[in-house]
Amino acid sequence: MKYDRADTACLPAACGETATLPEQRESEKLKLDGKDLGDPRLTAVKFCVLPETGSTSHELVTGIFAHEKNFVEFLKTIIDYCACGLQVVNKQGKIVFINESFTEVHGVREEDVIGRHVTDVVDNTRMHLVAQTGVPEHDRYQDIRGIPYVVSRIPIFEDGECIGAVGLIRFRYIDEVQKLTDDIKRLHKQIRDLRKGSSLSCGTEYTFDNILGVSEPMRQTKSTAMQAASTNATVLLRGESGVGKEVFAHSIHNYSRRRDGPFIRVNCSAIQETLIESELFGYEEGAFTGARKGGRKGRFEQADGGTIFLDEIGDMPLTAQVKLLRVIQEGEVDRLGSEKRNQVDVRIIAATNRNLEDKVRDGSFREDLFYRLNVIPIMIPPLRHIPEDIPWLVKSLWEKLSRRHGIHHKRLSHAAMAAMQMLPWKGNVREMQNVLERLMIMCKVDEIGEEELRRVLLQGGVCCDLMEIDGEDSGMTLDMLVERTERRAIRYALAVGEGNRSAAAKLLGISRPLFYKKLAKYGLM
Repeated sequence: MKYDRADTACLPAACGETATLPEQRESEKLKLDGKDLGDPRLTAVKFCVLPETGSTSHELVTGIFAHEKNFVEFLKTIIDYCACGLQVVNKQGKIVFINESFTEVHGVREEDVIGRHVTDVVDNTRMHLVAQTGVPEHDRYQDIRGIPYVVSRIPIFEDGECIGAVGLIRFRYIDEVQKLTDDIKRLHKQIRDLRKGSSLSCGTEYTFDNILGVSEPMRQTKSTAMQAASTNATVLLRGESGVGKEVFAHSIHNYSRRRDGPFIRVNCSAIQETLIESELFGYEEGAFTGARKGGRKGRFEQADGGTIFLDEIGDMPLTAQVKLLRVIQEGEVDRLGSEKRNQVDVRIIAATNRNLEDKVRDGSFREDLFYRLNVIPIMIPPLRHIPEDIPWLVKSLWEKLSRRHGIHHKRLSHAAMAAMQMLPWKGNVREMQNVLERLMIMCKVDEIGEEELRRVLLQGGVCCDLMEIDGEDSGMTLDMLVERTERRAIRYALAVGEGNRSAAAKLLGISRPLFYKKLAKYGLM
């Protein structure tokens, strides 16, 4: 990098001194698709070397140079030394910039590639697609001249429009990735060994620390589950699909004295009716055509000394219900084709989103089995009943998805968060995670607002107003609907106003005294 000493000599020796600056020259601009990639006024005219007042890092750096040309050369030098291989294309996919490492990796010269379409220079590239769609691609495999690389392709936006893309080689050689993978595997093994010796057993990954929520219903539910976990009593987890019944099952097991024993999960609705008995209770050799030589242990025997989690218990066929009742009552399992009964010591956690009382009445579920399972019933509330817990869940899920997809620059606005608290979430946490994942991947803006949320919901087939009343059933009175709507509107206004009550009252179009009166009425103070 070269610059004229005479130019820099014109800079003041210290802040506050007056100096004659050189005549400002026409700035040389780095352009992308006809648009500037930086501030065109990067001269030292406005800056001092060490300003006493607060200045941005941009001003401090550019203040070193008397002319923008020198600053651009300075940046190019940094890019050449810091990046393994970098290229910039415009929206049409034509290369407008490369660094020295790029020429080494691809075996090309700068003057031969600038201005050419990227597909003419790089085989199997996707740079032009990223520049057109605006969808980033992080840490992707690419073979370059027979050598494997890990690359990222990042779109460039200006005023909400994608104007090009930057391509960056993250690892020069695949053995660097392999080394990192080996390190991660080693750390995971150490964690598993520590867990095996302390709390978490094979087959579980959640504890009560993973159950987030500050609402009274969720705190009571969590407290009941923790109290039940310290015993061997049978637990029946009830709630809608997606509320987190399996998370509670894992947590109960890991909080119990059986935490060092096995945790066996059985989805009763996913096993064919003809196979469920052999799956649950096992079979002896020759019990049926195709039976494994030597027989096979059932899930109950596999769970001996630990916990068995019977998910979707409401879908278990009647024939299997009879044997399950015997296991609960006698602690004995008889395999198919065997006259011998084996003793098992198993703690049962069952879960269902069905109304078991209705199934008992229509004869599809045994009444005696229902009472055996319903020793400690735990009702997990749906999201629409605990809107105050939604921000905690969203934050946790968003961080998890950011790590999974390598997208760390996007965030949800306060308005979008408030709108999410207004949604009915029929699919609960599972639906929320799907919506958040679509928002993170599909939205091109860094701050995702309420309009983007509406658009993603409509694209996903969720056609509802964010202020829609969730009546649940036709038995709700008008007063109940008005109260629920007012509660949601107040929470929404407080979230948008970031807790400012005056702003919330103004947003709702009511006076502050009336707003405070309603806060007190609904216990939202």
